Amino acid sequence: MAQELDLELGLAPYDPWVLKKNLTESDLSHNGFVILPKQDFEKIIPQMERGLVENLGNGVEVKVHIVEEGHESDDYTLTLIKCRGSYMLRGGWCDMVKAKGYKKNDEIGLTLDKWTRRFLLHHIK
Repeated sequence: MAQELDLELGLAPYDPWVLKKNLTESDLSHNGFVILPKQDFEKIIPQMERGLVENLGNGVEVKVHIVEEGHESDDYTLTLIKCRGSYMLRGGWCDMVKAKGYKKNDEIGLTLDKWTRRFLLHHIK
């Protein structure tokens, strides 16, 4: 009596973007910063270097690499800061928004590449 085995392998789609955010008017304003979703960003913190995490209250410089299909990617130096319980990117954010032409309701994704010690940012839609 032979039994039939189901050996089909399936792969779930891989989504590297730990943090996703739909940009708002205030993210694109001349205030010069974007507030990151706290719960999502706190998933990234365990991967960060201890010195960076300890100094978030003072603001730390981080490298942000823009990932774009079909284009040469850009690198920006921004300031990551924890202020009043929120995590923000500033200090160059406004310049990056202008250069990339981001608009209200655009979705961005962010993750940390711990090997290159930089954040990866992608314009999802």
